[in-house]
Amino acid sequence: MAERLEFREKLAGILTLCESQNNITDKATVEAYFAEDNLSAEQMELVFDYLLSKKVIVKGYVKAGGSIKNAENTEEPIRYTQEEQDYLNLYEQDLKGLRDGDPLKELLPAILTMAKEMHRADIYIGDLVQEGNMGLMLAMEDHADDTEALLSMAKESMQALLESQEETKKQDNRMVEKVNDLDEQIKKLSDELGRKVSVDELEEFAGITEDEISNILKLAGEELPPEEK
Repeated sequence: MAERLEFREKLAGILTLCESQNNITDKATVEAYFAEDNLSAEQMELVFDYLLSKKVIVKGYVKAGGSIKNAENTEEPIRYTQEEQDYLNLYEQDLKGLRDGDPLKELLPAILTMAKEMHRADIYIGDLVQEGNMGLMLAMEDHADDTEALLSMAKESMQALLESQEETKKQDNRMVEKVNDLDEQIKKLSDELGRKVSVDELEEFAGITEDEISNILKLAGEELPPEEK
């Protein structure tokens, strides 16, 4: 887990570096950035794929077997957005350029298939694919020749992303519930008193502290109103 977090930090670091250069870098810079990690050729190719997915131009890098070209539209489930469909068209065309004998020729299409099967409307499929690719990249450290283990770890990475997304969604729902409940309490007390209510009155009426009220309002991007004198 520690290695995964460290590698995520390095990916974030190279992406930040590229963003500071108007999303333009070169192959040598990326390779130098990861030189101490002793990544295999396949792992480096996944790093380049990650940068390309973030719309970074990598000068001097051409995907093994060819370059990305526009693909004709293919029939896909309606559940994909236009942005996702465009991503899939380009990515699938890119995969066709992998050379025979390249280990990724079997692995990347398998990850894409899993991503399609696991895809949900509330998550961008490109993020799911790249999460699987990153899991694959990390798995190559210890399971380079075990296809089943590599795909299993890639799937675990995608599942972790989905679970994280689900937890974020639950937190958002709880936030909305808290904000709505506070709004109802304020409206109810204001209707009873026929005027705006003070924080002290709301504390007593709702049975929550000023800090709790403040925290709920902050979740909604608001602040406590100043006390009237």
